[in-house]
Amino acid sequence: MKKLLEFLRNERLNKCLKQAYLAEKLGVDESTISRWESGQTVMTFLQIENYASALEIDVYEMFAFLASNGEDFSKPIAEVHIEVYTQGAYNSLMQYLTDSGMDVAIKNTNLKRWK
Repeated sequence: MKKLLEFLRNERLNKCLKQAYLAEKLGVDESTISRWESGQTVMTFLQIENYASALEIDVYEMFAFLASNGEDFSKPIAEVHIEVYTQGAYNSLMQYLTDSGMDVAIKNTNLKRWK
């Protein structure tokens, strides 16, 4: 949470916004912004989302940035759906993707036992 709070505070400061401005935009007291940024009060996810939106930060990109420890991250450029019916076909496909050097994220949503 500390990393998230530092990120939000730094983004606010980089945009030269005062806590009072942000508080007014979010409909909260200025001291609330101060307590959030200092970690004295825990923010809910909705409050984090509203705070980021007020700073014109995409929430997905913010969490991806934080998850990557501040390093650049690649955004997906394509989503491909593939069905394979045997363990051998799956293994061949995975080997091909590994050998190709592509960064791949695999999401299995409908796994069945191999026959």
